[in-house]
Amino acid sequence: MFGARYVSIAMALSSQINWSCNVIIGLIFPYLVKWLGPYSFVPFAVVLALTFIFALIWLPETYGTTPEELQAALVKKNTDTVYHNMDIDQSYGNPIDVEWKEAMDKMQQEDNEAMNNGTYDYGFEPIVSDAVTKTE
Repeated sequence: MFGARYVSIAMALSSQINWSCNVIIGLIFPYLVKWLGPYSFVPFAVVLALTFIFALIWLPETYGTTPEELQAALVKKNTDTVYHNMDIDQSYGNPIDVEWKEAMDKMQQEDNEAMNNGTYDYGFEPIVSDAVTKTE
């Protein structure tokens, strides 16, 4: 559904949120047992029910659809949404990715110029043999 450059960021963020919530639950659960006794799982059941309702009502069904069809459906659904101070027509990239691409392009350009001039450093010294072969 999403481009490859966003998947790793989303996975890392969701993993951090998941572990943070697990720590919070681990810290407050003894107090829930103390205060609520046998009903200590009711708050979790309420959150689960609300999450189920959210998924049922607002999340689109993706089974059997291609990413292109899903993207088209989301664009159609959100055509009336107005984003201010955003230029969606130009390709936007992560500033770090843009900086990395510029640095790599510059390095490649410098290497190409050095190759054309014959001054490119291939990263190794030529093999020079000190052994003198004697013929008898």
